[in-house]
Amino acid sequence: MRVRLERRGEDDALVTLGAQVTFPDGPLRLRYPTRTGATLRIDGVVRGAFDGPHETIALRPAPGLHDVVLEVERRAMPVSGLPSGDGLRWRLMLRNASQRPHDELLVEGADAAIDERAIDVPLIGHAHLDIAWLWTYDEAKRKAVRTFATALREMELDPAFVFAQSQPQLYAWAFALAPELAERVRAHLGRGWDASVAPMWVEPDLHAPSGESVLRQFAYGTAWTRDELGVTPSVVWLPDTFGFPSTFAQLAAHAGMPYFATTKLQWNDTTRWPYPRFRWEGDDGSAILAAVLDSYDGDLDEKRLRRARERGEPLVVGYGDGGGGATDEQLARVGPGSRGWTAVDAWFAGIAQDALPAYCGELYLETHRGTYTTHHDVKSRNAALERELAAAEELAAWCVAVRAPLTVRRALVDDLRTAWRIVLRGQFHDVISGSSIGAVYDDVRAEHDRAAAVVARLAASAASILPRADLQLADAPVVAPLRESDRWVFRNEYLTARVGDDGTIDEPATAGDDGPRLSAMLNGLVAFVDKPKAWDAWNLDRGYERHRVPVKCQGSELVEGALAVRFTIGKRSRATMRVELREAEPFLRVDLAVAWAEDHVILRAEHRMAIETTTARFGQPHGTLVRDLAARDVAAQARFEVPAQRWVHAEGPQGGVAIFTPDLYGWNGVALPKGGLRIGTSLLRAPRWPDPGADRGEQRLQWAFAPTSGATISGLEHAWLAYTEPDRVRLFTCDDPSVLVVASYPSADADGVIVRVRECDGAPRTVALRCGGRMRTAIAVDAVERPTDEAVRIVEEELVFDIRAFALRSFLVRF
Repeated sequence: MRVRLERRGEDDALVTLGAQVTFPDGPLRLRYPTRTGATLRIDGVVRGAFDGPHETIALRPAPGLHDVVLEVERRAMPVSGLPSGDGLRWRLMLRNASQRPHDELLVEGADAAIDERAIDVPLIGHAHLDIAWLWTYDEAKRKAVRTFATALREMELDPAFVFAQSQPQLYAWAFALAPELAERVRAHLGRGWDASVAPMWVEPDLHAPSGESVLRQFAYGTAWTRDELGVTPSVVWLPDTFGFPSTFAQLAAHAGMPYFATTKLQWNDTTRWPYPRFRWEGDDGSAILAAVLDSYDGDLDEKRLRRARERGEPLVVGYGDGGGGATDEQLARVGPGSRGWTAVDAWFAGIAQDALPAYCGELYLETHRGTYTTHHDVKSRNAALERELAAAEELAAWCVAVRAPLTVRRALVDDLRTAWRIVLRGQFHDVISGSSIGAVYDDVRAEHDRAAAVVARLAASAASILPRADLQLADAPVVAPLRESDRWVFRNEYLTARVGDDGTIDEPATAGDDGPRLSAMLNGLVAFVDKPKAWDAWNLDRGYERHRVPVKCQGSELVEGALAVRFTIGKRSRATMRVELREAEPFLRVDLAVAWAEDHVILRAEHRMAIETTTARFGQPHGTLVRDLAARDVAAQARFEVPAQRWVHAEGPQGGVAIFTPDLYGWNGVALPKGGLRIGTSLLRAPRWPDPGADRGEQRLQWAFAPTSGATISGLEHAWLAYTEPDRVRLFTCDDPSVLVVASYPSADADGVIVRVRECDGAPRTVALRCGGRMRTAIAVDAVERPTDEAVRIVEEELVFDIRAFALRSFLVRF
């Protein structure tokens, strides 16, 4: 039966079509061709969705007259089969992304049964959905509704079907657009709908976000899943995230997560990841059970079944990237005698862990290395918001400590939640990595502005009710350099450095002129052609440094006590570098303002160090990682660009150099054949796809150099904080420099304060944490504010506890 649909409404995003339809007796199949996607409502309730792979919808019998409505996307990218770069395929997709809606719906009886098979591997229904990528947040919201509707419809037809859905952000969006979906999802929890994989607010990138951001992904995501769905998630489901820092197992364990799954290491371009399943251990001794599945979407075909069988793992079934999920045909192929559909946590619980290999370290992804650098503006704004949030939430914690009215405290917590959810959303792995379309970054910039406004309001509100303690000191005076021979000599009580007219630095020493020579050349500005074969915004190809782009010094002068150096870069770009030393600071600051207008060029700062070592320590989220820069095996050669955050430090017997930065994440390092190291910092890229404007325009980049002698990890962390953050009155302090207070913020109920500390230097110790408020009670908690059985006690004004080497500990303190 062909049903003519009448246009009932339209807006910029959707065309609404509808008709009164009398359904016949028996099971139904509706057919509606659409490239863009359409949501089906029957009598006002979402009952299914159409997209490319889901051209038909099977329904239970519903004889009689019904109001049938289709909300058809005007424009949308497909849910699968998306491209890896610009070209004919992409142009065709763009042309086909818009569609005039068909005005006919076909209503027919159910088709004959598909041949069933006994499938001998467990199956997981899934629909990977990027909350933004080649589409904006708004389009992702509608994709989520369609994906949820398809999964629910299939559960109602086949009670054996299990569908795993991550990302509480997607749930919140879908429930807001179609509230009736919420109750239907809740009705199927544990009976088809698997939310065990929803502990993080989104599936984030894990290289640019700070350690606190990663823990807040768990805190806000797990709390939402628990409070709104009544489910305690246990599986960290990150199938598409672009690599994992060495500290992630520890962070996940501190959030109470026992299981972790990804597929992305199967994308490695040089080596094969050896372990389908393993125990991933943190430096503090914590561990999680990890699985690297072969893929996160696809058909139920023999090739994929054979691969899952060989690897002893479940097969993830369904269309993804843009959502969609499994099809009716895929469900129909699962016959009697099959292992059947399974929840992800149930599969993990059945794994025998005793014989699994143990692994400690990063899960380095041998591709997508350019994502550490692309769209520096978004990464920089995220880092600034992280720092602003840390300061604002400590003010809010002070308000809890002084027992401000509960209504005030709750308002502060609400503002923190609002701001954090914006920041966490922007950390999605295809957003902060720089690999989305330009329209996504228009949205992100507006959202970051909104978050900044919320944080500023929050800070002002908290400060208004606290005793005045103004520590906002003016910047330290600049120490002007002296001219000696062909160099500018910067000197204060902490360091001496000689700087050339081109901004290059040699001979930084801890004090005076007679320190050892620690650099052949620091701070050399260089550029290279950067035109990857595929995945333009994502990839930095091996050998890019073979093709240089001119960087020419156009002169230098002293400006307000600092050395200003002017450069031309490539064909159209200009830059001004400012090198300055301030009184009583142990580092030499570099500020680079760039008018960036290149295409397929990478800008880097290169540093050659005459240091007797072959290793360097790189900052990680809430930790560090030592890399062997002399390694020459195949895997080491694949690490020609590596992620790091905050700082990189190399030191030998005669001293060393630390490089600090607030918001640069792409690095490389190699031990030189004749001794010493070369360490490079990636500053800007210029990909053309999917956002032709990525990185272009006015950019500001910052880093600093500090000569070191016997530097500890904790000393470097404290120095980085001094470099990046203004001083403030701390609610909790510790006399032991090895213990860093990494966060102080109101608890979720606004009736206590969460304080988190990190042991930096690798030795267990007893800690006395001094509090500026009068503590009544304290308990140990995890990152999600759940009590743990670890001991803590209050002794006068101090919180006293033991901490393991490199461990994190969190406490809920009430006043």
